[in-house]
Amino acid sequence: MELAVREQLLAAENVQALKNAYKLIKSASERESALDSTDNISTDLYVLCAEQALQLGYLEISSDCLQMYFKGRFPVNQFLGRAYLCQGQLHAPRSTDNLVRNHEGCSILSLVLQVFTTRYFFLVYNTSVLYWQLVRPFLKPGFRYCLIPSLSQIVTALNQIEEQDNEWRAELMINLLECFLDASKLKEAKEFSSTAAVFIKENVPDKYSQIFSLMSSLLLLVLLTHHNIMGITVANPKNSV
Repeated sequence: MELAVREQLLAAENVQALKNAYKLIKSASERESALDSTDNISTDLYVLCAEQALQLGYLEISSDCLQMYFKGRFPVNQFLGRAYLCQGQLHAPRSTDNLVRNHEGCSILSLVLQVFTTRYFFLVYNTSVLYWQLVRPFLKPGFRYCLIPSLSQIVTALNQIEEQDNEWRAELMINLLECFLDASKLKEAKEFSSTAAVFIKENVPDKYSQIFSLMSSLLLLVLLTHHNIMGITVANPKNSV
């Protein structure tokens, strides 16, 4: 049974081969649920089938394979991480209208970071790339603030594994600073920008002008905020006369 499934998955760029593999997996799962262990298959096959189905646009097959995978006993290995990544894509938001769906997708991806940061570095990098694809609807003014918790976690995870793609890390850092500014979180923006600017200047100097421009905007916002506070302080005595 397992060999037949693997053969079908190898040819699963063909839709019919995917469907054949899915039927075999479904059948094996049902027999396993009926306590017939003679035809058990490796848990990685559920994930491989889910990934292929997602790639071909068969979302129901992908979702069902993941459900069968998570119902069983699975080892904590790369396929668990890949299952979470696949699940995250299934929960991807299609627009900024669905903040709940965005939260669900990001929460699923955060599980990958929590479990695999110290074990499978490639999964952390893949998670960051997938995450960026999922949150694109929110990369515009007025919505960036939604990404602060999740993007902060992504940036931190890439720092922890010392990801070698410095340009990618710099790109995410710049966008995180934009998120802080979008949310008017000036204190957080100031603290983060100092660290990010040093990293970018040393490792990706071509992008330094971008973060310098954002830091200039930050300084202007800080000055305006301070001016407004001082203006209120000075005005109050006059108003009280």
